[in-house]
Amino acid sequence: MEDDDRIMIAEYQDGDVVVSSTDPLKGSLELVGDDDEIIHLLLNRESAEWLMSALGQFLGHGEGGDAPKILTLQ
Repeated sequence: MEDDDRIMIAEYQDGDVVVSSTDPLKGSLELVGDDDEIIHLLLNRESAEWLMSALGQFLGHGEGGDAPKILTLQ
């Protein structure tokens, strides 16, 4: 297996989204990976919408205390 094919595990640690441009909308979100390496998840409007959709689907799977709560986006 080549290094480019390895799976990286990263964790979101409550950082802010850094907006580098508002028109077109671009920015990044900081994640912390293996060995405390910093990973910048680059975002544009389309990728941010895809990410929000995926996170909404993930939250929909919660049960018990992790059951979905009403989510509204502004």
